[in-house]
Amino acid sequence: MEAHAIAGGALGRSTAPAAFTGKKTVLLVDDDAALRGSLKRALEPFYNVVEARDGMEAVELAPTLPHLAMVVSDVMMPRVDGFTLAKILRGNATLKRVPIMFVSSRNSPQEVTQALVLGACQYVPKTTPVSQIVEKIRKIVV
Repeated sequence: MEAHAIAGGALGRSTAPAAFTGKKTVLLVDDDAALRGSLKRALEPFYNVVEARDGMEAVELAPTLPHLAMVVSDVMMPRVDGFTLAKILRGNATLKRVPIMFVSSRNSPQEVTQALVLGACQYVPKTTPVSQIVEKIRKIVV
């Protein structure tokens, strides 16, 4: 697999659930485990939630996820950053229309513009309360 070659080795244990319900799936991609956990807890009543620790894990997980309805990603991560992840997803015929929301501590006008050029539907500062991030996700993934 291309992602495996980019990483230069085997990936760690993924957090994909063994079984999915009929709910839509949201993929959370962030190297910050605390933020992933907070978002996961808030989103689980509405969606299947799968976590990836960086863009590389997301590249490997995304094509395997049933009902993938949104990717919520950080920008700055090890191995594969959020912008590169977006480029890879946009180049995949099956995943190119999946909405991408960036939640990042990097909020310069240039980064927001780059995210929008890559097709992001939202760019949210990490300082935004989790409840507001969830509200934005729920407006997009109905």
